Amino acid sequence: MRVRKANFVYGSTKAGLDGFVQGFTDSLHGTGIQVLLARPGFIVGAMTRELMASGVTPAPFSRTAPEVAEATVQALRRGRRTVWIPQVLRPLYAALRFVPQPVWRRMPR
Repeated sequence: MRVRKANFVYGSTKAGLDGFVQGFTDSLHGTGIQVLLARPGFIVGAMTRELMASGVTPAPFSRTAPEVAEATVQALRRGRRTVWIPQVLRPLYAALRFVPQPVWRRMPR
């Protein structure tokens, strides 16, 4: 939702894909085709597990791939158009949209 300076290239690709999916979903409205936009936070994978084994703390609200998959399946079953994984990210990112740019620049990674 908002790109950080520490990884703006990565963040911008996610933001661009998010925008594409929103437009794609709107273009398919009325066709009977449903698109689900999954917005996962940090996902713990093999590389992250190796770092954690050496004492690195995982990012807040981290989830594993099976947890993301389960949340995605539940959202599809419920007919949702968007799913935040974990759900706590939805209000968090809603609030972060209102942080002024000068403050945002000084925030830590």
